[in-house]
Amino acid sequence: MSKDSSIWEAKFEVLRINPEGKNFEKVSRIECNAKDYDMELKLDVHWKLFKCKPGEWIDFALASTIELNASRGREDNTYNQTERKTLMDDYDYVMHGRLFQIDQGKKPGVSIVYASFGGLMMSLKGNARNVPFLQPDMAIYALLKKAEAMEVDD
Repeated sequence: MSKDSSIWEAKFEVLRINPEGKNFEKVSRIECNAKDYDMELKLDVHWKLFKCKPGEWIDFALASTIELNASRGREDNTYNQTERKTLMDDYDYVMHGRLFQIDQGKKPGVSIVYASFGGLMMSLKGNARNVPFLQPDMAIYALLKKAEAMEVDD
């Protein structure tokens, strides 16, 4: 985690794609698991822009700003189109949306975070201490890229 911005990053293994069937032509729901954090991610993505398959790994990040120095972040959440380096330069697929709900899971200490990125949904289930900066109704960015396979201890 960077000192200058609220960003959380983890490596997720893609477990399933569209487990309940495909509802939209260009949208797929990926289900992933982060072994290091014991977190489950369900995320809708535009399938023509970000393709993956079960067994592949993705680097996933949630950030409150795309600015490399959060103190320079824009309060109004508008996109500054000047040619400057941002977090987006390090990822293949980026969405901007709003975190709309945080529920307590059935197990103690487990939370489920829900966000919408223009109708593409996300749920992130696990220990809320892993993402302490997340608050209901906050604007967030979801950033993804393909990752190298991770060594997993059984």
